[in-house]
Amino acid sequence: MTTFPDASSGAELAPGKRKLIEAALRLTAGGRSFASLGLRELAREAGLNPNTFYRHFDALDDLAREAIASVSRRLRPMLRRERWLAAHDEPHSVPRRACVAFFEFAQENREAFLSALVEYHGTSPALRDAVRANLHEIAAEMADDVVQLELMPQLARATVDEVSTQIVLQLFHLSAEYLDAEAARREALIGYAERFIVRLFAGAALLAQHEGSEAEPESAQA
Repeated sequence: MTTFPDASSGAELAPGKRKLIEAALRLTAGGRSFASLGLRELAREAGLNPNTFYRHFDALDDLAREAIASVSRRLRPMLRRERWLAAHDEPHSVPRRACVAFFEFAQENREAFLSALVEYHGTSPALRDAVRANLHEIAAEMADDVVQLELMPQLARATVDEVSTQIVLQLFHLSAEYLDAEAARREALIGYAERFIVRLFAGAALLAQHEGSEAEPESAQA
């Protein structure tokens, strides 16, 4: 039986907090920044009294960080489960199945992804850092899985970390096109992302082999 890493997604959000986050994501999905939202506008969209906001958050940046984190808490265990299932069934299918799972999640959480894409290059340093920190966590867990599942045993952990970071950033930015694409283009983007992952790891493995062969004469002389 396949044993998965801890996939706990944390406690459920309080109803009022959840409504405020969902309202903020709807309002920012069109390209607005969280910083542009007004509390009355947000409360009206959520169907709540404006005073409810301060029961859950101190400022809009706090809401935005929680919105980003709440999506990440659902995305990360889902991706880990998909990688482990794929590795158990057919190891070569891990890149494609992970890509499909990622993009399907983005489609199901369209407003959250569009908001995160805006904030990645947004004017708020706190929100830029929050988005990038969550992407870093996704990449770190990807690297953990690659190592634990022995998918690329020839690579040092530092290399796996670097490659995983590049992959997660690429998929995140590709999600912007995926969300607005037709079915045929979406399938093409999944294929592109899969090839990107395979080629990146293959190139890293080839470079590691080349660097290892160059180091051998030196160690032999020693």
